[in-house]
Amino acid sequence: MTPAAPAFWTGWLCRHALPLWSNAGHDEHGFVERLALDGTPQPDVPRRLMVQARQIHAFAIAARRGWYPGAADLALRAGDTMITRYWQADAQPGWAFSCTRRGSVADPRRDLYAHAFVLLALAALIRLDPAPRTVALVHQTLAFLDQALTHPAGGYVEAWPRAVLPRRQNPHMHLLESLLTLHETGACGDLTPRIAALIALFDMRFLPAGDDVLAESYALDWTPANPGCGFEPGHHFEWIWLLERTAALTGIVVGDRVSRLRRQALRGMTADGRVVDVMGPDGAIAASCRPWPALEAAKVLTGTARDQVLGTAWRIFFAPAHPGGWIDHVDPGGDPLVAFIPASTLYHISTAVDHFG
Repeated sequence: MTPAAPAFWTGWLCRHALPLWSNAGHDEHGFVERLALDGTPQPDVPRRLMVQARQIHAFAIAARRGWYPGAADLALRAGDTMITRYWQADAQPGWAFSCTRRGSVADPRRDLYAHAFVLLALAALIRLDPAPRTVALVHQTLAFLDQALTHPAGGYVEAWPRAVLPRRQNPHMHLLESLLTLHETGACGDLTPRIAALIALFDMRFLPAGDDVLAESYALDWTPANPGCGFEPGHHFEWIWLLERTAALTGIVVGDRVSRLRRQALRGMTADGRVVDVMGPDGAIAASCRPWPALEAAKVLTGTARDQVLGTAWRIFFAPAHPGGWIDHVDPGGDPLVAFIPASTLYHISTAVDHFG
């Protein structure tokens, strides 16, 4: 079986990645932020809420798919730890950004991107066990976003209690992902109005008619902060997947949005199947690459194009790494640009393999 086959990735997850991240990547204090390149944990690095949530989501997928014994128990235990340590941890509303290994708050800000992933983790936990406490936390988290982070120009600000710039499309993209997943559970009420509001924001601010490039950074009024500075092909692929899910789940018509995104995303693919970090009007601004854009591309490509992306990703990022790990960033020549294995990438891998079916 070749790395181009989706079943190859399922086998690798089951035999290597999930065992590694449930053992070296987890301890009694939750999931570790990262491993050394030899697979040993770095337990004292502050643990971001986002990483806890992504790993819960990944192991909940593994439980639902039957990929790993004990995955459900691990996800549920990690969910309890996450709730205890991060939810209103410093007697303030919302979820703290990061904690120390022992559970004290390391960074108290409330971050939109992290809250989007908390909602995804809560959706994953509800699929395993629709406990009233978990459903209530979904509604409390959404209420916090509405009360503390809503901005009059649309969407949400980046952080609370102090707003920061630039505003970004990326947290809103993952909030859409979380709302779709929550809606699929059927346990949290009708989330279609919230989903439709994010699609309207996408149309008005992120990819207005006549514009094929999805900007990353914005001023408070959603004016692009750095026009012409380039775009990330990985996020174009990611939005394609989410728009197609939106249409299938809600019936919202996506029109030409997908074709416009695809046209630009494909510009970021090299002849050998890499997806570069950043593309500009006349070529790659950052020809370095990471595994997550390749996996997002694989979710929306088909046939030989997907096979090539998966094969190249395996060769560059996974084959040279510790079993179950990855080289998370390489330069154009393929040399590593990072000296550790970040836990957060497992989310992209698990979500992609789950999508392959």
